[in-house]
Amino acid sequence: MKKILNGILLAVLLIIFLYSCSNISTAPSIIPPDPIGTTKPSIATYSEGEIYGSIDLNPSLLPIAVPEYVKFRISLPDISEISAANLRVFEDNKEQGFMLYKESSIAKKIDIAVILDVTGSMENAIDGLKNSIIDFANTLSESGMDVQIAIIPFGDYVNPPSDTIPELDPPYLNLTTPANAKEYVEYKLYASGGGDGPENPYDAIYVAAKELTWRSDAQKFMILITDAPAHYPDDYSDYAHYSKNDLKPLLKGYFTLHSVLVPSWRYFPDTSDFSSPDDVRELSTTTGGLIQYTDYSGNVDLSALGIIEYIESSWIVAFESNSSVEKHTIEVFFEKGEIKRYLKLENVEY
Repeated sequence: MKKILNGILLAVLLIIFLYSCSNISTAPSIIPPDPIGTTKPSIATYSEGEIYGSIDLNPSLLPIAVPEYVKFRISLPDISEISAANLRVFEDNKEQGFMLYKESSIAKKIDIAVILDVTGSMENAIDGLKNSIIDFANTLSESGMDVQIAIIPFGDYVNPPSDTIPELDPPYLNLTTPANAKEYVEYKLYASGGGDGPENPYDAIYVAAKELTWRSDAQKFMILITDAPAHYPDDYSDYAHYSKNDLKPLLKGYFTLHSVLVPSWRYFPDTSDFSSPDDVRELSTTTGGLIQYTDYSGNVDLSALGIIEYIESSWIVAFESNSSVEKHTIEVFFEKGEIKRYLKLENVEY
């Protein structure tokens, strides 16, 4: 009798277990087939505004059965929810079947490096960072994210920034809690030095990419805050070791760089040509990041820059490539109601 009762109990427990598993939300693992006989929409009716994107080469967290697939990130900061029905994806002019995931549903960790110009004109920016960093992190945490923040200060030099804060110890703050980051900004940093015009953000970005202890399963963001153009190896100085062309392959696919800029002769909000070697904005467009401007006094409020909305509206698109060329063009057509937006990623390497 005891064996019979034990058998019944085990059967009941097995049924309960199987039922509970059937209610666990699981991601689909098969990419849909490519549509056949379709034509690409005319871009004339689509806007290029408020849609950002970049290839994603980070280790994948997606449960997809296809061993070799391509994934890229898109963000529509003013649109919180989208579905696959809102998108059409083309690789090298051929429409692709794809899967769509909200990034925060698969990557609950966020690592953010704040790369901060600490020269004499940046006092308001440093104060603004100190006053807004906790609210910024708390807003992300309230949406279920595990947030770490690093601080990389720079002037003409990086690690240590000997022209600005020579006694700074440590010369930068590795990824840590938002509270530790606030304390570092509040008690370690102050605006000092500068004077020659350009500063050295490219070396600071390199240090952030190579020296910080980024978590492999985290979304990785950099926020660059400056009012000055960049030194680069071929300018009149010998400060910079890296150009933005050196940084592009290091960043593209692995990090998203947002630029927060105090308006100046170099960073005039109405300009759209970022090709000059001293213009950091091209790194944001390359990595799919935002370009935001403070007021002319340089007041910074991290929570008001749209970066939170960008993070919360990031999506991963995955498809199986069957194109044999080395460099690809990916086009995304987004349509939801009357909103129509277009994104084009060129010279993409997988």
